[in-house]
Amino acid sequence: MSRKMMVSSIMTQNVIVASKSSKFSQLIEFFTEHNIRHLPVTNGDELIGIISQKDMLRYLGMKLRNGAAFNMASLDANFDIADVITLNPVTVKPDDNLELVFSILAEGKFQAVPVVKDGMVHGIISNKDLMKLFPEAIRD
Repeated sequence: MSRKMMVSSIMTQNVIVASKSSKFSQLIEFFTEHNIRHLPVTNGDELIGIISQKDMLRYLGMKLRNGAAFNMASLDANFDIADVITLNPVTVKPDDNLELVFSILAEGKFQAVPVVKDGMVHGIISNKDLMKLFPEAIRD
């Protein structure tokens, strides 16, 4: 692997995105049906934030700690994406090199970075994507 390899060479291109009006159930469906852990959030075509499975679990934990009884209908009715979104996430561009991504993710603050060009989501790159570069590390 070359340190100068571009982000576009390993990013996930067909990205599932949420909108600022997504319901709780829609987000859960995206996570479970597509087996993903991070969702970029857009307003129209423009990236405004990112949500992770961990953010959603934290939201549910807060509801439980506050003694809220809930079901999916009540979660959808009372859900505000602003309660879970990380606004203005760190991003990279498709033509950035992987060295930049490694340095961002190595900080340990998050596990995925949206790939953005001209404000629009072109992909996402995660720890999991980077691990695919090292198949010898997972062989028996």
